[in-house]
Parts: sequence; C-alpha cells; structure tokens
Amino acid sequence: MARPRTTVGKLQRDQAKREKAKAKQEDRLARRAERGDSDGVHRPGPEEDQGALLEQFARLHEDLADGRISLDEFESRQDDLRRRLRVD
Repeated sequence: MARPRTTVGKLQRDQAKREKAKAKQEDRLARRAERGDSDGVHRPGPEEDQGALLEQFARLHEDLADGRISLDEFESRQDDLRRRLRVD
C-alpha cells in the first residue's frame, strides 16, 4: 500500500518553521556581533596558565578526597576554576 502524500498545508507549515528558525539564528548572530563575541565563547581577560589551573583542579580533588575541605567549598572553588579554564 502506498504512503499518503504530504499535503500543501503541511508543506507550508514546515516552510514557516524553517524560516522562523533561520530568523532566530540570524538574530543570535547579530546580537553576538554587537557584543563583539563572534564565536559565542567567553574569553577570560588576562591570559592565565591553563596548566596551573589544571593542577589546581587536581589539588582540589585531592583535598576533597582527603577531607581537608567541605563539599560546599569544593563546589564553589570548582565553579571558579571552571569559569577561568579555557577550552579550545
């Protein structure tokens, strides 16, 4: 048995959805361009040593495992380090 064909109304709705999605993407790109953020990735101001940040991550996990810091302090410091870490 043959599949029913797509109706004109469905084709028009699909086209409208694609146009709306394209317009949203263009708006996002325009807002990024206004902010000067072309790729959408946050860049930290001064360049930090990424290796040192990774070492701080390792020490932070060791401190938690050894019970030197609380879970709340661990999460707070981890969030700070993640914000400073640059992922390419």
